[in-house]
Amino acid sequence: MLPIVNETLHIQVENRGRIIILHFRGDFFADRLNDVEKIWREQIARKPRIIAINCAGIEHVDSSSLSTLVKFLNEAMEKNIRLIFYDLNPSLQNLFEIARLQRFFFITTREKFEKKFLQTA
Repeated sequence: MLPIVNETLHIQVENRGRIIILHFRGDFFADRLNDVEKIWREQIARKPRIIAINCAGIEHVDSSSLSTLVKFLNEAMEKNIRLIFYDLNPSLQNLFEIARLQRFFFITTREKFEKKFLQTA
């Protein structure tokens, strides 16, 4: 894993062949979107089958960041890449429910993600 650091947001990229896992830790706010989008573009260019976002370490998000996640979903769908979110903390889970994002995003636990996608990768 390679650590990518931006003051209060850390993203580690884990490459598992055709599966890429982005481990987010810290505050995911609008002022970090350029860096996050750069990392996203780099991963999309690798043409993975799946991009998973480990949300366990996300402490806070804002509406711009949620919009960016929707943008990522649209880009992934265009490129036939499955986007998976796992281990949302209770406050992020609540925010996803309020915004009704669970209707569009594939959300699971780390254990279920690993069992379904990593053991067969």
